[in-house]
This record gives sequence, structure tokens and C-alpha cells, in this order.
Amino acid sequence: MTKSRPVFIADSCIGGLSVVKSLWNAGDASDAVFLADYAINPIGVKSDSDIADVTDRWLKQAKEHSDTLVMACNTLSVRYHQLLRSKVPVSDLKHIVSMVDCFKAMVQAETARLANKKVLIIGTRYTAGQNLYPDILNAALPDVRINTVAATELERAIARLETWNSADESVLTGKLRRALDDTDVAVLACTCFPIVATELGFLFPAVTFLDPGAYCSGLLEKRATARHRKLHIKVTGDVVSAARTADFAKSHLDAGDIECCI
Repeated sequence: MTKSRPVFIADSCIGGLSVVKSLWNAGDASDAVFLADYAINPIGVKSDSDIADVTDRWLKQAKEHSDTLVMACNTLSVRYHQLLRSKVPVSDLKHIVSMVDCFKAMVQAETARLANKKVLIIGTRYTAGQNLYPDILNAALPDVRINTVAATELERAIARLETWNSADESVLTGKLRRALDDTDVAVLACTCFPIVATELGFLFPAVTFLDPGAYCSGLLEKRATARHRKLHIKVTGDVVSAARTADFAKSHLDAGDIECCI
């Protein structure tokens, strides 16, 4: 067990707090730095080159604070995986865990629940438009019937802490509803979506919802657990204020020891 620097967890919005919550529930990452990089949100609609630039910046920022980066953003994780496949040297951090790694761990752990099922991957426009997650599923479970759907409107509402309801078709679009009505298992391939998993489960009770971020804990090196959990939040941009981000984090994580800065 290692006693070392904080875990650095980065996302383009508050969505990554769903990963923090999963880690804390598992007793991990009790000392963490969370970057809500709103300056580049929504990243799911940006170009490949822009996404690659953000990936490089996150890796460099992580190194300033930690030896470990949790890339709590599916869009960045998919792009990072593509960079690795092209053999581009991107970082010398000791540990990097991406949402692609979490997705693979989820598929391995949930083989029984996924086998012979209709599986829907819900992501932002970028993630839903890539073949990586369907390819991972098909490689492990060739009998799975896969569909993908972009839910950028829902991600946007959650990321901006906007009020919405189940009847609002500008957020919960007809396309998303039809896709959920025609699936057995829905993978929440955007870290914003687990924040509203309870609401989605109520609206679509026949669907099993899986959160890849819930499998992050098993991929981290175990560290000494601090007596008190501590989260230092860094916020960029002016989409959501630092104070509002901290208030949401305290509520979502049920924790008070949160320091916030810009």
C-alpha cells in the first residue's frame, strides 16, 4: 500500500464527481484533486486536434499534483487510447486510468449481465460516434447487439447544473427515449449520466444501467486511507462558478472537507 501524493481526477465538468463518489464509496482516493475544466466544455463537439491538445494539457497538469491521473471523461479517454495506439509518447506519469480502462473492466466484470443482451451505449456526440466501445464489447461478447446514442443535450443540462424534468424533450430527446425503450442494458458512457442514474432508472425500470466509473477503484494502486477525506477542486472557465461547483460536490459526495479554487 502506497502513501503518496493525491490522486488527480480530471473532467470537462462536474460529471467526474460521479467517479470521485465511486472511489470514495470503495474507500479509495481519500486525498484527491479534481479538475472541472469548464473552459473546454462541451468537449464532445470539438475537433480531434482540440481534444488531443486538451489530453496533453491534462497529463501535464496531473504531473504537477500527483503521480496518478484518473481521466474521468469518456471523450478524452477515447482520444488518449487512440494516441496510445499510434505509439505517440504522451506522458511519463506513473499511473493513468482512463474511462476506456474502466469500460473494459466493466465488460469483464459484467459478462453474465451483458451476454445475449441488447446493449445501448449512451455518450456525447464524440463518444457515440466512435467505434471503440462497440469494438471492445464485440471482442468480448460477439453475441451482444449494440446500439449507440448521443445524449449531448442531457450531458449539457447536468454539466451546467440546470433544472430539467422527464417531460422536457429538449433534454431527454425522443431519440434517446426510443433507444432506451428498445434495450436491455444501458452503459452510461458519460460521467454526467450516473449523477441522474436514479431518475433514469425510475423512468426506464426495465433497463439495467451500468456505470463504467464504478469499476475505477479496482484499477488504482491502493494507498493508505486518510482519516478524513479531502478534495481540492480546481475550476476553469465561467460556465459554472467555483463556489457552485463546491456546493454541488459537498451535496453529491455528502462531504464537507472540500476546498475550491480557480
